[in-house]
Amino acid sequence: MIRKNLAAFTFLVAAACADSAPTVAVREGMDHASHATASRSRGDLGPAVLAELAQVRQVTAQFHDLDAAFAAGYAVWSPNPFAAGATCPSSSEGNMGYHLVNVSLRGGAANPAAGDADIDALRPEMLLYEKRPDGEVHLVGVEYLVFTAAWERVNGAGAAPPEVFGEPLLASLHTFPGNPNPIPHYELHVWTWTTNPISMFYPWNPTVSC
Repeated sequence: MIRKNLAAFTFLVAAACADSAPTVAVREGMDHASHATASRSRGDLGPAVLAELAQVRQVTAQFHDLDAAFAAGYAVWSPNPFAAGATCPSSSEGNMGYHLVNVSLRGGAANPAAGDADIDALRPEMLLYEKRPDGEVHLVGVEYLVFTAAWERVNGAGAAPPEVFGEPLLASLHTFPGNPNPIPHYELHVWTWTTNPISMFYPWNPTVSC
């Protein structure tokens, strides 16, 4: 994979935040520590789920090439993996990788209630990458995300969380570029392109490098 330079990534960070007011700065250090703690169970990885995961790998294989990801509407969220000293969200249990977001699939953070409320396994809102010691960036997974206000706009207040692969998305709360306030949302990390010894659906992965 061709290494992308810092200037290109800086431009794409701005593109990811195009829905925000000009005075709102991109926040590189969002509070990922507030992510909900997923079950450590591996979920139901029976034949049906395995077939769905294979479909996800088939449609996302193109995104091993970052140019293809950018062309499909994904842009750097936070942090920029090529910024000096950048590290991805981490915990004592592992790393979460660097995120690319498709705002058209998620909705703008400035108005979460107007966001997209559809969860489509074959159209993940985010792509997850790791940065290896040689500096190269590699696709390791996907993330599904919907703002709670958008979900409840369509499904009613107090609606059950959305599901994908038979797994409920987790209720979480943290800030997003384009809005200085923490936004309630549902999310699920899925390690489609690497192994997570804790769980396929656990947000922290000890095998992912930053």
